[in-house]
Amino acid sequence: MPVYNQIAALPKVTVLDLGGFTADYLAIKHGQADLSVCDTLEHGVIMLYNQVIARINSDLDMLLDEFDVDAILKDEPHEYGDDVKRIVYDSAQTFISDLFGKLRERSIDLRSGKTVFVGGGSILLRKQIEASGKVSAPIFVDKISANAKGYEMLYKASKVRR
Repeated sequence: MPVYNQIAALPKVTVLDLGGFTADYLAIKHGQADLSVCDTLEHGVIMLYNQVIARINSDLDMLLDEFDVDAILKDEPHEYGDDVKRIVYDSAQTFISDLFGKLRERSIDLRSGKTVFVGGGSILLRKQIEASGKVSAPIFVDKISANAKGYEMLYKASKVRR
């Protein structure tokens, strides 16, 4: 985790990796992973895509794909009207609220302690995460290759220890 130096001394940090198929979380307490507080939720961004695509198709009789949803969420140039954008934004906000609700059911409150967001889904949904009001101190790892870099660091560290 490239932000480890920022969080190593903190009493409580939650790391949330929002990916395509899953959302994975891990608690870090005083710089050490607490494996009793980690799990995988089947709540990845692909679920959001499917919900948006189905709703747009149902409500507006229009076919979108993941690239269209990404373009709207990233505020990239697109040709969609306000009705499509509203559905995408509302669905994304609901998706984040549902995810944070699932975490809360597991006694994880992102308003206490820092939360480190990693993964492509976190980058895509940063605005919705920040607008949720359910995260007090977010840190976003904006590099999509952060996981690969982390594994590289772990590999190098394991070679030094031998």
